Amino acid sequence: MTLDIAIAAAERTEAARNLIDQAQADVVDLVTVSALELCVLGGPRHAAFDESVSTAWMLLGDRRRKKVIDWVTEGMVERGLLIAGGDQPAFQHNGGSYALKPELGLMLAARCRPSSIVVTEAQDQELRTPRFFALGDQAEPVRGVVVEQPTTLPPDVAEGFRNVRKLGPLGWFYRYVFISREQAAEILAELTISPPRRSGEVVSPAWVVSAYYPGSDNPGGYRLNVQGDGTKACLSGAEAGGLTGAEYDAEGLRAVMLHLITGRAQ
Repeated sequence: MTLDIAIAAAERTEAARNLIDQAQADVVDLVTVSALELCVLGGPRHAAFDESVSTAWMLLGDRRRKKVIDWVTEGMVERGLLIAGGDQPAFQHNGGSYALKPELGLMLAARCRPSSIVVTEAQDQELRTPRFFALGDQAEPVRGVVVEQPTTLPPDVAEGFRNVRKLGPLGWFYRYVFISREQAAEILAELTISPPRRSGEVVSPAWVVSAYYPGSDNPGGYRLNVQGDGTKACLSGAEAGGLTGAEYDAEGLRAVMLHLITGRAQ
């Protein structure tokens, strides 16, 4: 699939502009997709992607992978994520021409061409955790933020996907929402001011929060260890950009996260 033209077209639609406007005031639910669908949509070449998913995708082999691409593409058309024909510039697959649903186009635009990426990880633990992709342009570097939230299928839907667990990482699911940069900073602060948990139990003493700025003078960005107790947090790390050594309350931590998202960390 060739996506660049389709993504650019999806970004320019009136529907996409409306989604960007809505996100300034509220959470906009974009799409929920499987790891397989992300792979078909070029996920391993995106700015950030789960290594375990990419490895599993490559292990399928060329012949099996081609069959999976055909099957998954048909499924995305049935779900309305891909729209056959239409007046918008589209990408081609197997002789078919498809446009992107605006919500999917915005998600892909943020994943493929982010102005910043903020990745959260549990220190010394393998957890599926949120990522934040800033969507913007030269005039406005951060028009909104696409949040990638690892998720599972609701029980009533999962009943029809009983073999998903056999796919391993390729059977993972991701929910994408679109929010303002201020909302993104608040979510990041609320997440990291308490230690990482699994099923309610603390599994790590700290979060690792990494910010990247593709195409900037500082693409490597910043890497912070955030150790919180639910009401305040202390930041540390050799690549913390002068933010270490201080204790932050919730409001202060929100300010730090906003700096990371907008690329203005000091």
